[in-house]
Amino acid sequence: MIAAPGLLPGLFLGLLLALAGTAAAQQGASPPPVGERPVLAEIERRGVVRCGVSFNPGFAANDDNGRPVGFMVDLCRALAAAVLGKADAIEIRRLSKPQEFAAVAAGDVDVSFAQTSWTLTRDATYAVDFGPPVFHDVQGIAAWRLPDGRSALESGELTICVPVGTTTQAELEALLARGDRPWKLRLYPGWPDALEAFLSRDCAALSADRAPLTTALHVLEQPRGSMEIADAPLASASSSPELSSLPSREPITPLTPNADRMWMAAVRWTMYALFLADDAGVTGANANFQRITGSSEMRRLLSGLPQVAVKAGLRPDWAYQAIVQVGNYGEIFERNLGAHSPFKLERGPNRPWTQGGLLYAPVFQ
Repeated sequence: MIAAPGLLPGLFLGLLLALAGTAAAQQGASPPPVGERPVLAEIERRGVVRCGVSFNPGFAANDDNGRPVGFMVDLCRALAAAVLGKADAIEIRRLSKPQEFAAVAAGDVDVSFAQTSWTLTRDATYAVDFGPPVFHDVQGIAAWRLPDGRSALESGELTICVPVGTTTQAELEALLARGDRPWKLRLYPGWPDALEAFLSRDCAALSADRAPLTTALHVLEQPRGSMEIADAPLASASSSPELSSLPSREPITPLTPNADRMWMAAVRWTMYALFLADDAGVTGANANFQRITGSSEMRRLLSGLPQVAVKAGLRPDWAYQAIVQVGNYGEIFERNLGAHSPFKLERGPNRPWTQGGLLYAPVFQ
């Protein structure tokens, strides 16, 4: 799925890249020894990036042809384009939470995009590094409606299905410990088990991150109006003011082994490149043009700062390849989760900081 050169003739583009490589060499830039970049060296040896994901509609799933698709899959593809020059040079491994921590630490996957929230306890406990948040979510709760049309959340006592070992479990347990609500939690080994129990009506409600909760229930055939899905805090969705005490921040980040700083840098800056391109309006379709006519920072972004990229073990044109082959962050969001997807999720905090969102990239220079 590599895009054609577009406005730049192929010969001229090749000349630019060759000159960039020559300039890097003249400045003394050379790839670090293989022993100092073990993950990148292994990726280059095998020819694919191994990404762990948690299967949820819109985020990661197989299409009708068995091909992995989704928001997190596309972030993996962007990383493969930056590192290997080929967006489809990926291997997707399905992880059940909290399996992602052990899988990353053991090297079973190079990076996890398994929708993991960044917390202090996890950062201090596991042998992984947390990258920049690539999706800002909130805690959500879905509940069946009662025969009189009211939400089960308004009925007083109820049982909530919750995947074990999640921030959702911890936050709800803290809420219930304060005695705010007469709820009971029913824990399940993983998200699919909790979802199945809720659909079987073993529980009156189901709590998880709002976005995957919404996309999962969207694809299931349920009678319209038979349930409600609300954000936490839930005061705006219920007459019960106590619900406003529900915590809700869920910064979702990629995970890499904490013994390989260079690999984390590659992951981190590829994500930042997608953020910055989105903010500046650089798309897969206009990247060739912006490479010549854009702002000074956009030209630096799309040239990849080759002398720095080589030191980091990246391709000289790493950011350009990620954007041209996969798209900027906004393009990835909209086709998988937003306006061009079946789910029509609002971007909300997943907008650039200049548009009131939380996506922010350091300076490319």
